Amino acid sequence: MTIDALIDSNVLIAILAEAHEHHGPSLGLLIDDHDAQFAIAAHSYVEAYNTLTRRGERAPFRFTPEEAWAALESVRAVTSLVGLTASQTLNTVRSYAQGGGIGSRLYDRLIGEAAVTHAIPQIVTWNVGHMRSLFPELTITTPKDFIGSLTGARG
Repeated sequence: MTIDALIDSNVLIAILAEAHEHHGPSLGLLIDDHDAQFAIAAHSYVEAYNTLTRRGERAPFRFTPEEAWAALESVRAVTSLVGLTASQTLNTVRSYAQGGGIGSRLYDRLIGEAAVTHAIPQIVTWNVGHMRSLFPELTITTPKDFIGSLTGARG
């Protein structure tokens, strides 16, 4: 099976959280009538679980652990799981550090490296600028634009 695109963590979260501003177009990736095949990096499930179950002032969704796990499993059932080996992960962190990278963009780098490693040509994200700056050789698009490209190809 050929995988058409890797779904970024922020799109995964938007797919699952009805209160997310991008819920509709993100969910459309999985429920609209098209033949696209998607993958999600294992690391993205960690990021999504963390965001969905977060508590405190900066907790937009507040899923229970059970709700978060069930939601993540529902997406896992209709997508492929990809990831990096332990040494690929360490090499990515090393390369990021040697290039002067700091902070949480490392998570984007790990996701993009999973796409590169598994020859997935496209990343679907709401942070297009961040991903394009890290992976100019890949096609980086939003869920809306991805679905639009499929609709345009058919019409």
